[in-house]
Amino acid sequence: MTGSDAGDALQIGQDTAIDILTRIQQGVPPKPEHVKHIRVGREAEERRLCDKPTEGLQSVQRGSGQIFFVLGDFGYGKSFFINLIADRATDMGFIRSEFDIQDLEAISDKGELYRGIVQNIRYPDENGTGVTPLLRQFCEEVSRSEFEQVATQYGFYGHSIYSILRNLLDAWANGKLHVERDDVTLDRVDVLNAASGYLQGENIALEELHAIGKVGFDSITKENEYNYLRHLRSLALELGYNGFTILIDEAAEQLEWNPESATTQRLIDLYNKCYQKGQFEHMMFVFVGNQEKWDSLIDEAGHQALQDRYRAAKLVLSNFTEEDYVTLVSKVANLLEIAYGESATLTDDEARNIVMNAADHHGGISNLSPRRLLLTPTGQGEQQTLVDVLESRFE
Repeated sequence: MTGSDAGDALQIGQDTAIDILTRIQQGVPPKPEHVKHIRVGREAEERRLCDKPTEGLQSVQRGSGQIFFVLGDFGYGKSFFINLIADRATDMGFIRSEFDIQDLEAISDKGELYRGIVQNIRYPDENGTGVTPLLRQFCEEVSRSEFEQVATQYGFYGHSIYSILRNLLDAWANGKLHVERDDVTLDRVDVLNAASGYLQGENIALEELHAIGKVGFDSITKENEYNYLRHLRSLALELGYNGFTILIDEAAEQLEWNPESATTQRLIDLYNKCYQKGQFEHMMFVFVGNQEKWDSLIDEAGHQALQDRYRAAKLVLSNFTEEDYVTLVSKVANLLEIAYGESATLTDDEARNIVMNAADHHGGISNLSPRRLLLTPTGQGEQQTLVDVLESRFE
C-alpha cells in the first residue's frame, strides 16, 4: 500500500477493482461511477464544470443553458475526465447522454445528432437507457388529470408531444389502446414502445404511429428535433431530475471537417438555444476533443461570433505533473492489492521509478501521457502494460 491515496481505493470491493483494472489495461476509461477511484489532478477543471455557481452544472441546475469544449491531446485522459463529469452530474440528479462521434460531420445532421442524444440517455439509478425509462416513470407518476396542468406549464400544447404523451397515458391507465383507424388494439407496453421508438428517431409500424396520434407514415426527422429535445428535458424536470447533461466525445484522433458543411451552423444553433430564454435551459452540452484540431476547425469556419463563443467556453485540460503520474501508479497498485486480496508494498520511490522509466522511454515527462503510462510504460512496441508491471509483484 502506498501513501494517503490508498484510503479511497480500499473502500471499494474486489469486483469493482477488477473491473477498473480490466478496462484500463484495454485502454478503456473506467465507468463514470468508478473514475473517482483512480482519477488524479485536474481539480481546477472539475471545479469549473461542477462546483462554480456561475457556470457548469451548478448554473445549469439553477436553470441556465451551458456549452463547453473540453480539449486536450490524444491519450491525455479526456475520456477519463468526461466520465468524471458524468459521475458528478449523476450525483447531482441529472439525466445524461454520453456518446461518441466519428467525425464532426456527424453533428451537421440535426437528425443524427438528436438520435445520438436521445438513444443514449442514462439515469441516476442506471435503470435502462434511452427514452423508455423516462416515459415509463412519467406514466407511473403523472395521472391523466394532472397531465393537462403539466402540458400547460411546459408548453406541450400545439406540439405533437402533447398527443404522444396523452395517448400513452390513456393506454397506461386502461392497460391498452384501441386504434380505430387500423381496428387493432395495442397493450400499454406496445404503446410505450411505439412512443419511445418514435421519440428516438426509429421507424415504427403504421398502427403504432396512429396509436401515438400521428397521421400516415411519419418520422421525427421531418419535424424540429430540437423542440422534442426541449420537451423531453421538460419531462425530466417534471419528474424530479435537476437537468440534462450531454457529453459528446470524438471517437477518432483525427476528425474530418468541411467548413462548407452545416456543422458551423449547428454549433451556432446550439449556442443560441443554450442562451435564449425558453429553449435549452437546464441543459449542458460538452464537446470533447483535440485542442489543436478544434482550434483550427473553428478558425477555418470564419464566423466571428462562433469564434468568440468557442474561446469563452473552451476548457483546456492541464498536463499531468510528475506527482500526478506517481499518484496514478500508486492507485493502480492499490487496486491490484484489492483484486488479489493481498498486500504487496509499493514505496513512493518505487512508484516514482516506474514513472521516470516510462518518461525516459517516451522522451521525458512532457511527452508522457496517461495512456502511455498505462499501456506502454516500458516503451512503444513492448507488450507490458502498467498493470502487468505491477502485477509481477504478486507472482
